[in-house]
Amino acid sequence: MTPGRILLGLPAALVLSVLFGAYAVFFAVGLLTAVPNTADVAGPVTLDNYARFLLEPSYLAILWRTLWLSALLAVLAALLGYPVAYFIARTPSSFLRRFMLGALVVTMLAGSVSRAYSWLVILGNRGLINSFLLWTGLTDETVPLVYNELGVSIALVHFLLPFFVLTVFGSIKNLPVSLEESARNLGAGRLTVMAKVVIPLTFPAIAGGLAIVFSLAMSAFVFPLVLGGGRVRLLSNFIYDQVFVAFDRPFAAAVSLIFLVVALTALTLLTLVQNHARRVAVGGFGGKGA
Repeated sequence: MTPGRILLGLPAALVLSVLFGAYAVFFAVGLLTAVPNTADVAGPVTLDNYARFLLEPSYLAILWRTLWLSALLAVLAALLGYPVAYFIARTPSSFLRRFMLGALVVTMLAGSVSRAYSWLVILGNRGLINSFLLWTGLTDETVPLVYNELGVSIALVHFLLPFFVLTVFGSIKNLPVSLEESARNLGAGRLTVMAKVVIPLTFPAIAGGLAIVFSLAMSAFVFPLVLGGGRVRLLSNFIYDQVFVAFDRPFAAAVSLIFLVVALTALTLLTLVQNHARRVAVGGFGGKGA
């Protein structure tokens, strides 16, 4: 290896060493024990913190809730975001297309805290939606839209949508329009073209978008805290409580590492699906071209 390549690889090596060094610290701290009524930790080295989490049904329930809610939100973001991405990609006007993409980027620049409290204003008991429902007489009492999984889900889907749309937009944009036109000329309807041509050929991007929004949903902290009001306990909030409320940092470190392993496993499965879909899409496209 030449000195030039070594120099180019040093920044990446530094970042990776810091990243995996942090994971090593998590693992090491998770082997210690918290000193009661203090923020200190002490020995002996033990796996009790890992066993404590894995053997406690209530803790596993929080992990399961985090996983299934993240998966559900990722699917919802895909179902809502794919038509938006397709519409933007197929918009004839380049100015309008850039404007819509710019609007998506602007929404991503807004902080999570401000967005969470904005949704609290909209969904709260005295918020815009409930005020409208009461004013129109559609309901006689407020509809509980916050401090539950519904409010958290609405806000998180809104947060995740731009990430999914921007992920799949490029794949749809690069898909030749002639493929869709050829399918329509052969008698296929719009839904058939979408189901048999567009979606299969862009499925690798869909899988990539799902991986991104799933990981973002898994690590969400502010939205469950603000819109859940302590009633929607996800693993990120549970870890926060262990550090700053219970002062049990070894247990929090152990849970963080378990959380990381579970998230990486799920993302690895999505990556395998993405790679398989890419091979199928390329093979199918090549076969049709032949």
